[in-house]
Amino acid sequence: MEYEAYYTSLWDQVQRPNEDERGYDEIHTKLTQFSAAIGSSNNAKEITREQWIDSLAVAASYAAPGFEWASSENRVLADRWIAEILTHLDINTSDATLTPEIFQTICTKRVKPYFGSRLGASQTSQQSYVLMNSGIGGGSKSLFSNSDRWRKQPQCIATFTWALHRIRDKDIAGSISYILPVILALVEDYESQAKVWGLRAALILLDRGDAEFLRKSGIASVVEKSTRDCLVFTSELGFGAELLKLGFGCAIRLAKIMYLQRDDAKYTAHWWKLTERVVTDNMYSMDNVAANSALCEQIAPMCEALGPAIARYLRPLVGILTRNLQSPIYLSPPICQLHLVAMKQLEALILACPQRASLYSAEIVGALAFSWSGTHHKQSSGMSNIAQAQELVLDVLRQLIQISPDDVDTAVTRLYDARPDTFSEWREMVPSSKHP
Repeated sequence: MEYEAYYTSLWDQVQRPNEDERGYDEIHTKLTQFSAAIGSSNNAKEITREQWIDSLAVAASYAAPGFEWASSENRVLADRWIAEILTHLDINTSDATLTPEIFQTICTKRVKPYFGSRLGASQTSQQSYVLMNSGIGGGSKSLFSNSDRWRKQPQCIATFTWALHRIRDKDIAGSISYILPVILALVEDYESQAKVWGLRAALILLDRGDAEFLRKSGIASVVEKSTRDCLVFTSELGFGAELLKLGFGCAIRLAKIMYLQRDDAKYTAHWWKLTERVVTDNMYSMDNVAANSALCEQIAPMCEALGPAIARYLRPLVGILTRNLQSPIYLSPPICQLHLVAMKQLEALILACPQRASLYSAEIVGALAFSWSGTHHKQSSGMSNIAQAQELVLDVLRQLIQISPDDVDTAVTRLYDARPDTFSEWREMVPSSKHP
């Protein structure tokens, strides 16, 4: 098969909805044929640079993890194909770093036709194009035509994600007009899957883009407005927890980029809003263990950012964490993981505002006791993280002893009197004056 026809047929293999269920089954077989397709062109030198780059975009769509058609077996084959392509493009195969020219060529050929400002674009999206037309990245308003063809051919998103991972940090600003429209189109879409893809790409931009550039250009503000709806818990099967984790991941990074001065009222107000969102979302995710874990994980970053000011939400946050510790830890690995997460957040809360946290020492000790008792249940003996959970319980208990020794001493004494075998180790930790 002629090389261009080969990789074009592979590109067209992925469509959604998939009208031919055999399509994905044929992908692996076709991927094994890339060497033969290259060899069939008589001489690899007959393949043009444009074709090498175009085929790189196609191979990348099967190499990016997180897409149903890119199985682990297919990714192995795609990586081998990519390595051969990179050799012909004189690119180091060890890191596969793309130049701006190659990145933009990939986007123009295999991403641009499927994305655009979209009909009925939100005001946020319109603002982004104003930014790009004011000189950011040298982009133009007509770079992306109005289109949502990506819904039926989502492999373009895989290609975009793969390429974005491999552009150099310093080149992101110059290619922002190829990056931002795709991210905004996805995170503002109504489908949860699209939001997940968009947030993953947004995290790459926020982690690797120059913070000053993102802040001064207004791009950080645009992305912040576009991702607000991703901070709301959804009960849609398979997406609730991941959306929360990715959404808050973006929100926290954006806050660090946009607000630098702790003494600025906007700084505190913004972080309070994020904390309040954690509290609100928890009301709707209480029966979802994975979502609860994702939400709880956000408390420590809030504590780090706000310090003692986190005390404004101390009551509800302590309630969230202690309630999660009352789920039997031995029932499942996800619940055990929830306990680990909750105790790490308790450590952060106590460290941020120890005096106020001491008011809840008895409540926290009670929740720790429930978790500790669960680690001694016979069903927990085969769980790998039980020892770690026990150590975390003791770490939080040590913190509480430091800030509220008398209250903790009293609570521990009562627990020991009721169940000496279970709480003997706790008894040894409280002030010795209680146990002459």
